Amino acid sequence: MVARNSERLASLKKEISTTNNSIHYISCDVSDYNQCKATFDIAKEEFGSIDIAILNAGLGLNSSLSVSHIDTAHNTLGVNYFGIVNFGSILLPYFKKKSKGEFIGVSSMADVRGFEGSGIYCSSKAAVSAYLESARVEMRHFGVRVMTIRPGFVDTNMTKKNKHPMPFIMDATKAAKLMYKAINSKKNSYSFPWQTRLGSYILSLLPDTLYDLLATMRGKVGQ
Repeated sequence: MVARNSERLASLKKEISTTNNSIHYISCDVSDYNQCKATFDIAKEEFGSIDIAILNAGLGLNSSLSVSHIDTAHNTLGVNYFGIVNFGSILLPYFKKKSKGEFIGVSSMADVRGFEGSGIYCSSKAAVSAYLESARVEMRHFGVRVMTIRPGFVDTNMTKKNKHPMPFIMDATKAAKLMYKAINSKKNSYSFPWQTRLGSYILSLLPDTLYDLLATMRGKVGQ
């Protein structure tokens, strides 16, 4: 288990430990390549090999693009995009050499369009989805599975600060169970819940003029 907060990791380890599992946790800032490499080395030494990686770190910092947003962009892409790329640059060659491995990345259905007030977050997730799709088609030649998971809104500390509507928001435990089931079913990609997936698909088909009009109307309703 990898995250920045070692105290929460220790608490989770205590909660889920049984006599049938072996759990190791490592404090790591995924936006830092050197920390990611050190984490890989520790995990490989602890368990002998790595068979599957689930990359779920995410940061949701909303920011208007009409004001200076460079720090928000660096921080958001550092975690959301480079958190996956950092581990990808380490794990994908490792899995290729083994001719075996599973690389699971969590993106978001926010990748479908640029939403007002969420341009940095949306662009980070669009980058993640494109990176994972490219990795999937490339790594399949080497026996390595790459999967993209695209959740809708999930009730976490990250979403609690959102002031905009979050339709079909899902309990975190239920979301985790759905993700676990999808990973075990060996899907290439999985988007949930279905209502948000349908809405996301419809949004992707809208011409820009109509999308801009709807986005303007949504902005006025939210004011």
